[in-house]
Amino acid sequence: MKKRFWLLLSGAALLVLAQQQLLIQRPPRLIKQTLQSIHSGNAAVDFQFSRPMQRQSVADTSRIDPQTPHRWLGENNPLRLILDAKHGITVPLRLMLSGKDRRGLSLQKQTWLWDPRPWIIATRMTETGEQIQLQDRDGHWIPISPTWTGIQSVVPFGNGRGIAVVSRNVDGDEQVWLQRLRPRSLTRRRNGLGPPTLEPLQSLANKPFFFAHLSSNLNGDLLLQTGGFSPGSERFQLIGADGRKRSLKLKTSGPVQLLPSGGGLVVPTFDGLSLRPIIDNGRPVQLLPGSRNLGAFCAASGRAVLIRHWPDYRRSIELVIPGLSPKQLHLGEQAILAVSCDSLGEHIWAVLGGWSGRKSEHEIVLFDRNGKVLKRRLLTPWSLKAGAPLQFDPVTQQLLMTIVKTQNNDGRAGIMDAFTLEWRKLLSTPISEAQWLPAG
Repeated sequence: MKKRFWLLLSGAALLVLAQQQLLIQRPPRLIKQTLQSIHSGNAAVDFQFSRPMQRQSVADTSRIDPQTPHRWLGENNPLRLILDAKHGITVPLRLMLSGKDRRGLSLQKQTWLWDPRPWIIATRMTETGEQIQLQDRDGHWIPISPTWTGIQSVVPFGNGRGIAVVSRNVDGDEQVWLQRLRPRSLTRRRNGLGPPTLEPLQSLANKPFFFAHLSSNLNGDLLLQTGGFSPGSERFQLIGADGRKRSLKLKTSGPVQLLPSGGGLVVPTFDGLSLRPIIDNGRPVQLLPGSRNLGAFCAASGRAVLIRHWPDYRRSIELVIPGLSPKQLHLGEQAILAVSCDSLGEHIWAVLGGWSGRKSEHEIVLFDRNGKVLKRRLLTPWSLKAGAPLQFDPVTQQLLMTIVKTQNNDGRAGIMDAFTLEWRKLLSTPISEAQWLPAG
């Protein structure tokens, strides 16, 4: 009996040793690929392998077609590929991935198709109401929502995996909806690239609201801020990218915004803007006093652009750098209609409104981080639609805005080169508002 026991034990030990040797000699495999929203270049993707890889080997043997400036970051595993195309990405890319692990074993060569360019989504009028539609690469419009009586606001998720919509019924009551999306921007299938597919539509509320405000970050979290018809009815709910919900207790004087990287909030108060964590850590809240509005986040740097209102009715544009006092980039009597910035906060765009004789004129201005004007141009005969955003896309190096010829006209989506300020495309389709949806 004892002899049999030792034989079984020895056999098990030999089996484990054989399995270990088999695993040691097994070549590395690609386990997971994840598109990254926070990066300093045009676009980025993380690759997770079964074994620690030699980064230099991966960098030397992998290829991108068409050739695109890029770099590999990371130690061992995972590795991050960042695109650094100076003039933006204009076509889908073919990535030939290969390389060796730390043992010198080669990854099986594989080809990935990657289209990091964002999609244009727009609110459009139909015969029965308003609808969210997405423009595909051929210029066709695809419905990605039901038709509602009216659409108050649309917020694309920062990771491209959904949109949140505030709809309005005939009585003026608001309802909130979540449309999750499944991106198709990175695939190994030859015909796999395409617009995202729709998942079932979700209602985020059981009853209508008097008002609702939405904010999303680059992780795909959503902050839902709602208010009813009675005092003290304001509610805050954080819906994580994983679907988990959490109620927050906040005191605010206006719309709350999620920080791009997650974990924090920008909360307007009657004393200024406060920066606080989502989960109270006991530390004092950071407060920036004065009459300021958040204009735009510069996601990869932690910087932000603020619009400040002065007692003498002048307005200024400020660049906020973590740990430093706000830097004033512009001060004047013109209205500041919209601002945007690149991911590092090195370039800032603003649409300014003024009067020429009896006519209102809108002008777009490009500043550097020190406030120097690098480029400017009048939008005439167009102007920015009231309340519409100005959005910068790092992938294509383009600006997107909703423009009109008069404020009573239907809007158009205008796409502009971010650095020359030359129009690249003016879409002929009438819309209420256009925005970028990240490729995800």
